[in-house]
Amino acid sequence: MLTFQSSLTFTKGVQPEEGLRNFWGPEDGFVWSSGKWCELSFAFDTKRVAANALCDMILDIDVYKHGEELKGQNLMFYFNGLRIGSLYCTKRSTVVFSFDAGLLKADENVLTIDSPEAASPSQFGSQDNRTLGVQLFSLQIRPIE
Repeated sequence: MLTFQSSLTFTKGVQPEEGLRNFWGPEDGFVWSSGKWCELSFAFDTKRVAANALCDMILDIDVYKHGEELKGQNLMFYFNGLRIGSLYCTKRSTVVFSFDAGLLKADENVLTIDSPEAASPSQFGSQDNRTLGVQLFSLQIRPIE
């Protein structure tokens, strides 16, 4: 369960409590999406959440890139069905999306990330035939004060 004081991170070989859909297994501090979309579901401690407040979702992300052929990827972010942002990612970045705290649920929150340009390193001569889109290092939710 996430709280304002905790964050979601990844450890190689350890399956996180949070639900991962369309992700490859955790690697050293991150997970790769395994296609053109992925979802992360998690519970959140809503006891200290004021419904009329604002929160920030803070994501540490990157995308699969390959030289001039794939300089970056477009990403679209949806939280509990509502689009909260989009960006063209070309390097590891910390991105922040603000949303109404009333969107937070106690049981199942869903962050969906679309990465329509996801590609396989094998397209560029590598032996790795996985499809890679977004690389997620961490997720935090913080109240805006």
